[in-house]
Amino acid sequence: MSKPEGLFSIGEIATACGVSINTLRFYETKALIKPARTDSESGYRYYSRENLLRLREILRLKDAELSLDEIKNYFDGHMEKDTKIAALEERREALTIAIEDLKIRNTQPGKLSVHKIFLPGRLCLCRTIKAKDGESALFAIGAFYDELICKGVQISRTWPEFCEYPDDELLSGKFKTCGFTVTACLPVEKKNAPPEAVLYPSGNAVAVNYRGSYYEIWQAYEALARFIDEHGYTPSGYPQEIYLETGADGSVQIDNDHNITRVIIPI
Repeated sequence: MSKPEGLFSIGEIATACGVSINTLRFYETKALIKPARTDSESGYRYYSRENLLRLREILRLKDAELSLDEIKNYFDGHMEKDTKIAALEERREALTIAIEDLKIRNTQPGKLSVHKIFLPGRLCLCRTIKAKDGESALFAIGAFYDELICKGVQISRTWPEFCEYPDDELLSGKFKTCGFTVTACLPVEKKNAPPEAVLYPSGNAVAVNYRGSYYEIWQAYEALARFIDEHGYTPSGYPQEIYLETGADGSVQIDNDHNITRVIIPI
């Protein structure tokens, strides 16, 4: 029997969409797609252009990591779409953060590329520390995090811990390595956040990634100040620093030339 005019074989449709014939047959068993015509004698399946469009939509939803049951509910109108949209948006945000994290870790020594970013809202538990030097600051920050972990605080996965430096002179070249104030900030999940959690609002910022000893990080602030001045921006908050160290054990050595620090200035 010749192929019906205007229809396509299962092999043609499978090839066009980049799936196997067995996959297409499996989708049929799940009632996700139905051939336009099935020959009663031979059992051959024939598919229309509309079938192809349906299959492509199935594959797009599958690529978005919806299960086949969820896709079936979507087509049948039984899916809680708002709930799924929220979940997919959360996943997209996580992927964006992961991509940005990889870019940060690819920072090379001497490369100070400043760029504009959008900071998400972050709910944080904070502790302000009067530090005599960098080592004492690290010890106090670590003790604060240890305390929260022991209390069973649920730490957010969507943004890393960071330090805020309430010092308006950092951008003017006055970088202190002794006798400074730092606020340790640990992002927490909103649903379980203690009442004392502080909201760092969403908004625009400029950021630079720096690889090298922390004692030379003034170079990052110098680059940020120059970028802010050239673009006519106005700082709207204190500098924030995120530390991504290379040690497998997570230990921090302030003078390690391989350290990576991301410096952020809200604008």
